[in-house]
Amino acid sequence: MNEENLKERLAYFQQRLEEAKRRHSAKEPHPRNFDAGYTTDTFKTWGESIALINERLTSINNQLKTATRASAPTQNSVQTGL
Repeated sequence: MNEENLKERLAYFQQRLEEAKRRHSAKEPHPRNFDAGYTTDTFKTWGESIALINERLTSINNQLKTATRASAPTQNSVQTGL
């Protein structure tokens, strides 16, 4: 997955996390379809949804770090012209 797609996914999950936290704080009931766009599991609580979203954010951040390292030339290759 390219860096642009990862950034879009990161923004999407950050928005979902904010919404889940807001709705959890407001004591809104958890709709069964809240997580339908990114998992086949059905969660009953906001805590479960928030945990899943945090896992996805961690995974995307790790992929972004890997993609950034892979696309950035190393210091040694810059100096030697490789």
